[in-house]
Amino acid sequence: MVKAAKNYVCERCKKETPFVQVCGYCDRKICRACEKSSATHSKTLRTVICKTCWGDLRKRTRYKSL
Repeated sequence: MVKAAKNYVCERCKKETPFVQVCGYCDRKICRACEKSSATHSKTLRTVICKTCWGDLRKRTRYKSL
């Protein structure tokens, strides 16, 4: 998660947000509203999937298999 003094623009919904995360499957910077699910697999590995990638069955099964 990236936090800064300025607001970022979500690449999915085009809204301004102070917190941006990168989707692990489409590499877009998304806000918290566009984030469908996130999982911490280990102390260093955290994956986030956006709502658009959640609709794609191949990307969703790849996310669930981690």
